[in-house]
Amino acid sequence: MGTQAYVGTSKRTFQQAVLRLLETDYALLGSRRVLAMLAEDIQHVVDEFYPPPDRLSSGWMVFTGTKATGPKAYPGQSAAEHQLVTLAWPVLLPEDIQQLASQPETKPVRRQWFQKRLMRLIEYGWQHPDGPVLLTLADLAAMLGLSTIQVSQLLTEARQSTGKPLLTKGLYFDQGMRPTHKAEVIALYEQGVDEADIARQTGHAATSVGRYIRDYERVRLLLKRGISVDHMSRLTDMQPGVVRSYVKLTSQYHPDLTQCAMPPP
Repeated sequence: MGTQAYVGTSKRTFQQAVLRLLETDYALLGSRRVLAMLAEDIQHVVDEFYPPPDRLSSGWMVFTGTKATGPKAYPGQSAAEHQLVTLAWPVLLPEDIQQLASQPETKPVRRQWFQKRLMRLIEYGWQHPDGPVLLTLADLAAMLGLSTIQVSQLLTEARQSTGKPLLTKGLYFDQGMRPTHKAEVIALYEQGVDEADIARQTGHAATSVGRYIRDYERVRLLLKRGISVDHMSRLTDMQPGVVRSYVKLTSQYHPDLTQCAMPPP
């Protein structure tokens, strides 16, 4: 399917409707660029007096997420036991359609298109005045028309490329087989973010952030000395699996240190 297939969809916006109204019903025959600027100004006035979520724009979806508050989830805890928040979410914006209409429909372009929308949804919920509001992998998959595996892969790539934690409900509440909190904390730490800011950005307790960083530095120091994973486990009193997770993180940021003690597959 070529880019022309999306041109019609890209024109079904509020600004385009105002532009057609000015040209047809009001017979304003001036420069189309001037009329487009007028339509844009009308959009700004509407935004000013009727800001979201007081109205639901095209491409937005009403969906219920979970507020990022309360302790770590316990086994068997139901979703209803968390505080729920219903918001209008920016699922498919005009610029998303415009991107489809202006770029060739290749797999890399399509993947980047979904990833951008995925990141926008997560960051929108985290930054919302009624939040932070979290979505699950299944929520995101349903909203974007993807599988949970595809969403998980896109999130992993986005976290690695941007260094952002991009928290889902499972990651925030430490539920399920999700990437550990260590990964997001260490990613920010390696960017030079201090512990207090890491705790604020990730929503984790300052004590937990400090523990992750100290354990990471202990493993990194032992790697410099060529200590094996099993020996590290005995020296640090950490489980071998935990040590391997820190070794794997170290390999992302300091690959030269992991040649002496690579974790088994």
